[in-house]
Amino acid sequence: MKRSTLALAVIMVLVLGLATACGSRSRSVKRTISVSADATIKATPDLANFSFGVSTDGSSASQALTANSVVMRRVIAVTKKEGVAQRDIQTQEVNVYPKTDSNGNTTGYSASNTISVDLHQVLKSGRLITRVTAAGANLESGPTFSLEKTDLTYEKALNEALDKAHSKAASMAGHVGLSLGKPATINEGAQNVERQYLAPTMATSKALDIAVPVKRGRIEVSASVTVVYSVS
Repeated sequence: MKRSTLALAVIMVLVLGLATACGSRSRSVKRTISVSADATIKATPDLANFSFGVSTDGSSASQALTANSVVMRRVIAVTKKEGVAQRDIQTQEVNVYPKTDSNGNTTGYSASNTISVDLHQVLKSGRLITRVTAAGANLESGPTFSLEKTDLTYEKALNEALDKAHSKAASMAGHVGLSLGKPATINEGAQNVERQYLAPTMATSKALDIAVPVKRGRIEVSASVTVVYSVS
């Protein structure tokens, strides 16, 4: 009889403890609102990147490379004259390869040298293309427009997205009679930068009378966030 009473007492204690735990857990459940928002800022690009190259032929590899180097030095000199700093000019690749006929016989050699150029004075893009082409560049691509300080523009877009998220959450909470609290979690989405491109071009003219028309347009920098707010 004593054992049965003791067992029953233990069961009652467990049941009461479980009920208390469940009650505490239900009371500790927090109500939240989750919202997502994004923002896009359009900015005027202040950096233009080009690829300028020279391709030459010769009866020997040495002859092709020598002729190529003469022209490339002239192209680099003109690039600097147009205001591009030495640090903004970088060699991408130098190639020398044999030219063959349909029977596989070597008929001569070709050499190419390509440089990457960053132009900070983007309004001079058309003029730069004109000048380097006149100097002998016959392989060209660009410009690719971008922002020197993308992070600052992205930060503005991110803050705007956060403001939108807060406004949206406040509206939702107010509509259902709740008070909006502080953010419980904030998740940042992927950064997105939409750049403007011009298709690669092959320039063969040795002298152009006018600057190539180039429009830099604008760049879109986007940010997105997902924020979970506590509500009461």
